[in-house]
Amino acid sequence: MLKRVLSLILCAMLFVCLLPTVALAEDDYDVVTIQKGDFVKKLLEANKLDYESYKYVVMVLNHMDREKDMEVLSIGDTIKIPKSPVDIEGSAPHLISSKDKIEYYVIPYRITAGDTLKKVYKLWGLSYDEYVDSIKALNPGKDLDLLAIGDLFFLPGQEKNLMSNTYTTVMSHVLLQDEKVESVFARYDIDFEKNKDELQKYNVKSFDKLQAGDKLMIPLIWNW
Repeated sequence: MLKRVLSLILCAMLFVCLLPTVALAEDDYDVVTIQKGDFVKKLLEANKLDYESYKYVVMVLNHMDREKDMEVLSIGDTIKIPKSPVDIEGSAPHLISSKDKIEYYVIPYRITAGDTLKKVYKLWGLSYDEYVDSIKALNPGKDLDLLAIGDLFFLPGQEKNLMSNTYTTVMSHVLLQDEKVESVFARYDIDFEKNKDELQKYNVKSFDKLQAGDKLMIPLIWNW
């Protein structure tokens, strides 16, 4: 009987150990039910938080891809709102992403007759030369000048160029002195070692060559 009890206890302990870790502690945020007249800026101000500084923290907490997602909340919806800066800085440094910003969006684009990537970007009102390094990194092994109808490319652009609901939001984070790349991705609940190859596609420089002051690109893919 004793052996059976011990066996059950060990199984329970093993089960707990195997549970996925929670990146965001419940003490770090309030779960708010949207009432008539509520909007994110108002809810943040109620916690004495500046909207511009903390809007991206709200996006990370609620797995939102675009700032506009905060504008389409309905009465009865729930949203996680960070608590006071002291609470966050003291117990959840992984939430401090207020200086990060949306750098661009990546959309899947299939080549059609007559397309060149320069022509696509001209139609979008964007500079191809500005994005060409990112295009190369996002499409390894592809010849950007030799296109075939039906070829699939992943193209960075701005919100006005989104042509479907399928896109990836890419944040940028300026690395601090002695800051580790792994720790930055961990703040976004992304396992760096497991997804290193995929994450590298979004970064022109290899991770081992990034230095303080360089931009680290962070794709918000919520099913890592």
